[in-house]
Amino acid sequence: MEEITYLEKPNLNKPYLIIGFEGWPNAAEVSSFALQHLIDSFKAKKFASIPTENFYQISSLRPMAVIKEGRLLELKFLGNHFYYVKNPLFHNFILFYGTEPHLQWNIFADLVLDLAEKFDVPQIFTIGGTYDYIPHTYPPMVSALFNHEELREKVIELGLGLTEYSGPISIHTFILEKAKKRGVKAVSFWGHAPQYLQTRNVKVACSVLKKLMEWIKIEIDLSELENASHYFEEQVNHLVEQDPKLQEIISKLEEVYKRSGKISHPSHHEEGTKEDKVVYIQAFLKKMEDEEKKEG
Repeated sequence: MEEITYLEKPNLNKPYLIIGFEGWPNAAEVSSFALQHLIDSFKAKKFASIPTENFYQISSLRPMAVIKEGRLLELKFLGNHFYYVKNPLFHNFILFYGTEPHLQWNIFADLVLDLAEKFDVPQIFTIGGTYDYIPHTYPPMVSALFNHEELREKVIELGLGLTEYSGPISIHTFILEKAKKRGVKAVSFWGHAPQYLQTRNVKVACSVLKKLMEWIKIEIDLSELENASHYFEEQVNHLVEQDPKLQEIISKLEEVYKRSGKISHPSHHEEGTKEDKVVYIQAFLKKMEDEEKKEG
């Protein structure tokens, strides 16, 4: 039986548990970027880990190596780590940053929820990212999925979209269902990134963090993320100005958005090809990033 490995067992007062995963539910790196920002902002301390050996197919998620001049300096394995934040001015927190498992979801979710039970966690939050047919010219959409009817009013109050979906699920939904059976309230925040911008989207991650901070009534400094969001948007707008085809695609998305107020999937003809919309933008943003590094 898998067990959590503890570095220490901190004394926490009813901490909220905030969860993020790399992998399938991490579109535009919304989940991983948001969790890393929380860990850094709170100066959170790692205190426990979930062993990885039996949860992943190593051929699909390979270890990373650092090799210099023919010498193996380091071999890095993926990690699933818990961090804690203890501050008398606001809620205590447990932050979990991991990679969505390939195997044994039941056991993995039970390990997370066992830890939540051990620390008397009153509520669980997960953060995910999804690609959607939404124009970048509008404020990012953040939707929510909850496992207890009492949470509905709060979701609506914060202006979060109510998730409507039918299809394959992520580990987030699985955890919410298992938490419900244990009587633990949980809500999943999803940042919707434009489908044609398949690269790290700081703007969407920042919007998700703002909604999360509103929910739990604390403040963290997001000014750096907001500045990065503005810069990101400027670069994307610059690219769009040079591409009439992309302008047409975005214009159609804007029309759909204005008419319905909801995200709607355009026809295949309206979409254009994935290569036209994604690869070019990734190449452009990579070029800008390389130029920044050279200037630095």
